[in-house]
Amino acid sequence: MKELQLLKELSVLYVDDDKNACESLKHILQYYFKNTFIANNGIEALEIYDKNICHLLIVDYDMPLMNGYEFLSKVREKDKNISAFIISSYDDKEKLKNAIELNLLTYLVKPYELDQLKNILKKFVKHIQNTNSFKYFINEICYYDSIQKKIVVNNKEHKLTAFESKILEYLLENESKVIKYDELLNMLNTDNHKSLISIIYKINKKISFKIIQNIKDIGYKLTR
Repeated sequence: MKELQLLKELSVLYVDDDKNACESLKHILQYYFKNTFIANNGIEALEIYDKNICHLLIVDYDMPLMNGYEFLSKVREKDKNISAFIISSYDDKEKLKNAIELNLLTYLVKPYELDQLKNILKKFVKHIQNTNSFKYFINEICYYDSIQKKIVVNNKEHKLTAFESKILEYLLENESKVIKYDELLNMLNTDNHKSLISIIYKINKKISFKIIQNIKDIGYKLTR
């Protein structure tokens, strides 16, 4: 499974109201992915998505509170490019029609075979490799590699810590927005403001210029 080795650096969010299905697929996904997040409805999934870095979304269509289509529509308001595919118990043409606009990798009908899932994961790997979607270009000489967790400036590599990469990825995904101090501290599971200041300082130093700007008394904003 060498062609799926890249998944060991990535995170997946699986959303399904069928807890037995979640438990079953969870064990499979944990084998392939670095991190596997599970949610049982769209509202819960949005909370997980907002607090974590996810690279692939696997979403059941039919769920209470917020169905898969509604959840992915909310995600697309924030991120047009994150890879996703829908799973459904029904081969429903109307649902397929609705899903097309969500820019999905594919649409999988239950029950499905493990080989079908593996083929989709291979498709996902090829997609991110072909599109360089794991690279965030900061400018013409600098980019962030979200898989290897490093910043490359003029071909010189600077490895980021887990906390540094988490903060930078969140700011990149919310570019042009001011992210409040408390929101970032919550991501770090701390109320130590000095530790956040230190992380921001180290990121800016590795990039060689001040990409993260402090908005006094409010939070931080990514600038280019």
